[in-house]
Amino acid sequence: MKRERATALVEDMLRRLDKGTDWPLTLVDEIHLFGSYARGALQPHDVDVAVDVRRDERMTQHVVACLFSGRSPYSELRGQLVGGRSRGIQLQFDTAQRMQLESEGVPMLRLWRRGDTFQHALQILRGIEPDPEAGRAPRDDMIEEFEGLDRAIPRPVRHDLISWRNTGQITISRIRLPDQPAEPVDRDVAIDLRTRWVDHSPLRRAALAALHHLQEQGVDFSDVELSGYRLPTPSRMAGRLEEARWWVNWKWQHYRSIPYCLDDGDGWLEVLAPTRTRSLHALLFTPGPTPART
Repeated sequence: MKRERATALVEDMLRRLDKGTDWPLTLVDEIHLFGSYARGALQPHDVDVAVDVRRDERMTQHVVACLFSGRSPYSELRGQLVGGRSRGIQLQFDTAQRMQLESEGVPMLRLWRRGDTFQHALQILRGIEPDPEAGRAPRDDMIEEFEGLDRAIPRPVRHDLISWRNTGQITISRIRLPDQPAEPVDRDVAIDLRTRWVDHSPLRRAALAALHHLQEQGVDFSDVELSGYRLPTPSRMAGRLEEARWWVNWKWQHYRSIPYCLDDGDGWLEVLAPTRTRSLHALLFTPGPTPART
């Protein structure tokens, strides 16, 4: 993407912040730029934006509800910030992750904070000097398994995953899930999936594809926790209540639990960007040689 195009996208975001009076846009406190665009790259891959969002009571309830339904709590806010555009701007909504990146030496440019005028933010934005030597963002948080999938893996998440792999806590592999997965053979499990998600839901398709893959690997569904829930298999219905050994998730919910789950478990399957029609990809995390609790 050319720098001029990237700048126009950021300016549009600032205008929405300046004019926006709807919830949850009113909860945004600060906007920070980082990555290649902030360093002046002439052709950044995208614009990395860290968004500091405070939580009022409504947002707290909204986050809890989204966790139970499998939705992203920030999808509405994302739309208010970038409009209908899904490409060009990478938004990060975790203030703790932004502070972690800063502590690791990643430069952050505060572009806007509540109370600033549009013109003030625009002055900061246009004050970033283009740098032909800047290039794209550093590849420190990229490995072969992430190539081509990095848009679906926020940079702070990539950083943590690589750190856990380097310390031996996990192994990482990528897989292609079936595009048209079959219904589970287990009738109760199939009914449970229809109850949780409507037929056209991308989350239902992600669940079916992930379970199909695990079934092909010989995994007992009684050992699977699917997006925070255990499956109603015959053995569990009969009273077997052992701890989960496999986890299936998406949208990086509770991903920081991965190394600890794998201390005693067998694997974590993270479906990347669930979609109704496009190809489904996933990352498979399995135990490494060094347990997280050692």
